[in-house]
Parts: sequence; C-alpha cells; structure tokens
Amino acid sequence: MLLCVGAAAQTYPTKPVRLIVAFAPGGATDTFARITAAELTRALGQQVIVENRPGAGTTIAAEFVAKSAADGYTLLFTDLSTHAIMPSIYHKLAFNHARDLVAVAPVSVSPMLMAAHPSLGVKNAKELIALAKKNPGITCGNSGAGTVTHLASEKFRTRAGISLTPVNYKGGATSTMSLLTGELSLIVNTIPATLEHVKSRKLVAVGITADKRAASLPDIPALGETVKGVDAAVIAGVLAPANTPRAVIERLNAEFAKSVDAPKAKESFLVNAAEALKQTPEVMQRALEQDIKAWAEVVRATGVRLN
Repeated sequence: MLLCVGAAAQTYPTKPVRLIVAFAPGGATDTFARITAAELTRALGQQVIVENRPGAGTTIAAEFVAKSAADGYTLLFTDLSTHAIMPSIYHKLAFNHARDLVAVAPVSVSPMLMAAHPSLGVKNAKELIALAKKNPGITCGNSGAGTVTHLASEKFRTRAGISLTPVNYKGGATSTMSLLTGELSLIVNTIPATLEHVKSRKLVAVGITADKRAASLPDIPALGETVKGVDAAVIAGVLAPANTPRAVIERLNAEFAKSVDAPKAKESFLVNAAEALKQTPEVMQRALEQDIKAWAEVVRATGVRLN
C-alpha cells in the first residue's frame, strides 16, 4: 500500500486541481489565488482551477475541502488569519479545522485598509475616534462575519474605546461597493479591493492595520500611529484535507514557493503592500496553531460569537 501511495505521489497530478477560494472574487485572497493558480498550471502541467465558495466566515469553503478526497486535487486557498479565528468564534462547525485540514503552503502576508466614505468627513484614525465618540454606532463593513476584516475592526473598536456597528458581507469587493454607494460609512478591507478607489478619491484612507506604514504606501498612515495593538493581516495560504500524501504536500509546497517569485506575483504584491511568504508545511502548521491562540484572546476581549 505504501508503494502505491508513493507511486501516486510521483505521478501527481494526472488531472486538473481545484483551488477552492473562501472569498468572493475581487479581494486580496482571490487575487493572489488566481496569480498562483496560473503559475501552478504551468509548473504542474495540469489546469489549476479557481472556484469561489464564499460565506460563513470561510467555513463553507473549509468544510467542502475538509470533506473532499485526500488526494491533492481539492485544495483550500484562504486567509489563514480568518481560518485561525474560526474555532473561537463559531459554536458549531461540521468539521474540525485542526484535525481535518493540514498545512500545505503560505503565499503572502499583507495588512488591510480601513477606508471611509468622503461624506463621513474624517481623514485619519484620530478624527474617526473623535467622531465615533460623539456619534456611536458608525457602520463598518467587512468581508464576512468572523473574518479577519471583521475581527480587525473589532480589535480597533475595543482598543480605541468606541462603538462601531459591523455589517457583514461575503467578500471584500461587495463591501467596497456598498461603501462607494454610501450604504456604509466605513470598512476594513483588503488593499486590492479598496486602494484604487482611494487613489481616485472616491474613498478616504483612514489607515492600514499595522503598527507602522507600508514602504509601498508611504502616504497612508498606520492605525498603530494612533491606537496601539491593532495590527492584523491577511495571510494567504493553502490547506489540504488531512491524510493527503506527504509527497504530494511537499510537491505543492515547493511549487507554491516558486509561484510567489513569478513577475506577476511580485508586481501584485508590491501594489498591494504584500510580502511573499515561504514556509515548510511544519513551520506553517506551528504558526497557524500560535495564531489560533492569539486570535482566541481577541475574540474573548471583543465578545464576538457566532452560531
């Protein structure tokens, strides 16, 4: 049996690979998934197909992959920060994220952007906090209940001592559209879904979710310049069903590591203030376990719970 597994891993892949993205098209995770999928298609000699399954804080996509065959042909491309939040924020899951999914490869890490509709009349975090204290309950959109965009806004809210009303969507692009039309006052979102509208002055950049400014976006302040301890990041990465052959995971890890060095990937990372991330599956698994503990503390502090 072991010989059969080894032989199967050596010939992998012999058919198209499905890359299940946990968000709607248009956000950072989806953008990076499509870039790496194109690179892997060339490297593996088989089509790597991106399939979006957004919703329920990424649990819809995660459950689908967790219950798929452990053969390397169905993979989860998600935000690892959001994945680390899931165990603390959801009471009931139809799968065990730690037992049913295993690390394959990280891809990138990038801060998020808090942006406001111009009608809100704020230009930075200091002005937002002052306004929110006078007018509690300002609406703040995110890319899904329980996602890192949601918890990042909650983290900012508690640290700043203000009241914000979360509005949950199924992806970064949809929440951005609601902000553009004035349905929302504020969002915390991925940079790819928001930055072009800031540059065209349709939205106002309040700050990135980091302690200091990004070298590629020096004109946008960091929220950490005003409120300490509000750093949060989108960590794009790949997971597979448990019991996926070790040789297959190692092959995929190596190919994803190569994909982030491709010219298109570097270009996308640069404009989105992202950095390529390379780790072995073991290091990635340990980092994920540490993030689970760290986000559990944030969840307890904010009091956010979902069914």
